[in-house]
Amino acid sequence: MTVVPMVMKRIVLIAVSLILVFTFTSQVCADTYYNGFLYTYQNNSYMMVPARGVFQSMGADVKWYGDTQTVEITKDSLKIALKIDSIDAIVNGEAKDMPVPAIIKDGSTFLPLRFLAELLGDNEVKWDENTQTAAIPFNNGYIYVKAVDYSLDATSFTQKVDGVVVTGVRIPHNSPYKPAVILANNQIGTTQSLYDMAKYYNADVAINGTFFSAYDGNPLPWNTIIKDGKVVHVVNVGSVFGFTADGRVKMDKLKISIAGGTNGSYSWPNNWYAYGFNHTPSANSVYIFTSEWGSHLGFNYGINIVVENGVVKDIEENQDVNIPADGYVINLNGSEEYLAKVFNVGKTVEYKINFTDDSGNPVDWSDVVEAVGAGPTLVKDGVVSVDPVGEGFTEDKIVSLAYARSAIGVTAQGDILLVTTPEITVYQLAQVMKDLGAYDAMNLDGGASSGLYFKGEYLTKPGRDLSNALIFYK
Repeated sequence: MTVVPMVMKRIVLIAVSLILVFTFTSQVCADTYYNGFLYTYQNNSYMMVPARGVFQSMGADVKWYGDTQTVEITKDSLKIALKIDSIDAIVNGEAKDMPVPAIIKDGSTFLPLRFLAELLGDNEVKWDENTQTAAIPFNNGYIYVKAVDYSLDATSFTQKVDGVVVTGVRIPHNSPYKPAVILANNQIGTTQSLYDMAKYYNADVAINGTFFSAYDGNPLPWNTIIKDGKVVHVVNVGSVFGFTADGRVKMDKLKISIAGGTNGSYSWPNNWYAYGFNHTPSANSVYIFTSEWGSHLGFNYGINIVVENGVVKDIEENQDVNIPADGYVINLNGSEEYLAKVFNVGKTVEYKINFTDDSGNPVDWSDVVEAVGAGPTLVKDGVVSVDPVGEGFTEDKIVSLAYARSAIGVTAQGDILLVTTPEITVYQLAQVMKDLGAYDAMNLDGGASSGLYFKGEYLTKPGRDLSNALIFYK
């Protein structure tokens, strides 16, 4: 496994223990992450956090009053009022001074984390100096705020590399850009233009993602997708390129397995398993279907276990069933239908995801929040490393032929490289990515799917609509 920090340099910070407890509750359990920045004020350095994002993640109500340039944060008995460019704050009717004024940057209001820490309590905020990230514990998860440099911006380029005219975008390390994997129309199994996907999410940068079935009228992904911290599709072929909440990059020849349990037990007769997520079932299969598939299965075969809020709500055979918004459906087919005896209405159900490399060694991908699988690997640890057959690819257009290509890479300094090329082989693409400075790099879908969007226009226009994409937004 390779882990490359998006931020390599260290910044000397003031020695301060940040303490924070939130005295209100929220339904948010999953990790969330935001960008902040370090602000120097009167010779001290302060971590600034986005008010709306962080506090809304905690269940608070955040209001902006433009006429008075005031922000109000309310939750239960707590009410905070702050004025932009002022250190004055009103907390439950009492005046308090902040160590640094509230600031507006890129249309968002930022507040000093130290002031909020002192104000709200005594749970420890974790600070990672290497990645310049504050991890705020909250409701069995974390709210991450990463210090970025808002002066840094993505840039596009066109240049000849090894005789190949390359079009690309470079996203600097420690820039305010955040990655996200996008499904066409927010649903697996549909297509949409790369342009429309980018515009809908107000992205500055977008590139095509993983392979998908482009010719059979059922445009399902071919490889692994992790979105919003959830594994939503699994195919254990190729490589996977992922991003953690605190801004690190991981790339592995990743293998994923799913182990299930009932009534708190993962041992027989309570255990079960699944092949993957959100994929058309085969003759003998077990798949989990989530809201990313749609509101219902769309087919009426197999035994369907409907799980809502962690409890079996219904079991139906050969029926199209609805997929709960707060749950999933386990579809059993053919020889795997014997697993139906594990489930009964009212039983609690859970599953866990296991990550290994291609040698079967455990790897930690539990902190990855966005990832796209494709491959093959092009560059590993700064060295060209291409083995499409060894990664499970069999099609000539991937293994040996020259096609239009797309690739993603990361430099040793943490810059992200997004690249499209004319017709070349994956071996040529690997050398191109290395010569551009990639420390790790991976091939993405190509051919007519190859596309790159930058700040409102195509740099490379795909020849078809896509099922998924990787975007970067502020």
